[in-house]
Amino acid sequence: MKSRYLRVDLSVEGEAYVRNDIAQGLTEVNAAIFDCDGVLIDARDSYNRAIAKTVWYIISHLTGVSFPDKAVTDEVIAAFKRGGGFNSDWDLAYAIIMFTVSSLPQRLIEAAAERVSSIRFSGDNVRDFHELTRKSKVVKSAYNIDFIRKWNKRVLEFAASIDESGIEDVERKLIREVSSSMNKYELYMKVKDLLNYPGGIGESVVSTVFEEFFRGASFYQDSCGLKPLFNESEKGLVDLEKPIIKIETLVDMENIFGEAKFGIASGSFLKPAEHILGDILKRFKREAIIFYDEIYRAELNAKKRGGKIVNLKKPNPFSILKSASSLEPFKRAVYVGDSMEDALTVRNANKKDPRYIFVGVYKHSPPPDETLRDFINFGCEVILPTVNELPYLLRWVRRYTR
Repeated sequence: MKSRYLRVDLSVEGEAYVRNDIAQGLTEVNAAIFDCDGVLIDARDSYNRAIAKTVWYIISHLTGVSFPDKAVTDEVIAAFKRGGGFNSDWDLAYAIIMFTVSSLPQRLIEAAAERVSSIRFSGDNVRDFHELTRKSKVVKSAYNIDFIRKWNKRVLEFAASIDESGIEDVERKLIREVSSSMNKYELYMKVKDLLNYPGGIGESVVSTVFEEFFRGASFYQDSCGLKPLFNESEKGLVDLEKPIIKIETLVDMENIFGEAKFGIASGSFLKPAEHILGDILKRFKREAIIFYDEIYRAELNAKKRGGKIVNLKKPNPFSILKSASSLEPFKRAVYVGDSMEDALTVRNANKKDPRYIFVGVYKHSPPPDETLRDFINFGCEVILPTVNELPYLLRWVRRYTR
């Protein structure tokens, strides 16, 4: 597959590749849209840990036995993302939780069933789960090593089987699997009802637990307007994040384009991005900044109009197309992303408007060697170590194609 590419030495950060047939198209680029996490922000120590912590917390309190959070490795998370259906880390946490519920040994199925049956449902699932965590102890008993080994092997195989519909395919496959056992099926459906997913912060147990650990007690309360229930003291994992994008990168690209035609199309929330990027965000066109907040509002509006749940998260091209509409006029635009769902999103956007070129960046997307390999195997147009090599590439290709 590498024979399709020109290899370019741009920096010491890693290998860079340009597909042979796209070099001329890159000379026409005069706008750029960016994903956020893994592109603008180094989130390696935050989001994956937040996924692992959410799985650990919910499974541990469902069963009464502490689930090893280290079982949810970068490899497991990358395996789910590879299929292109998990732009949302909430979706990914939910998928691993429900897979684990379907895989529990009999003694833990019985323990979880007893715990869930003890809940007096009030209509507020988040507070109901909080009551369970408050009243029930979690035993720090090591899971059987053989179970964890088998769980790891099976979860990787399961992740590889999921298509780009994400949790829709997860639900189909898991419900089919647990249907052969009445005990497993009943527990699965009870846990599904309890977690109330999909649902937003304060509505679903998954979304709420995730954001409390990700944001930390103080920032969670300030940014969400809700009192933390599950993490009342720990600092947020968001505080481990730092910017990747350099001011000089944006200045250089502005000089290349002749103006600051920059947008963001991200499946994460605006407030945490503001928390990390600060004044850097002022260099992006305000109307072209699309985070999950706006995607969620658009989904709600679509549901009100049509009466059906509409999924506008990537790989749906909604966020890219909406961001791009505020950057017009432009000849061609790059979209810089760090995952396979980003690559699929650009492919879907090009079905409606063929002016987009995908730039895959891999250094801050763990494990980076697998991300690089996935991008090459998929045939992505441009592959760079980080976003900061982009202006060098755009200048290089203009010289190369003269």
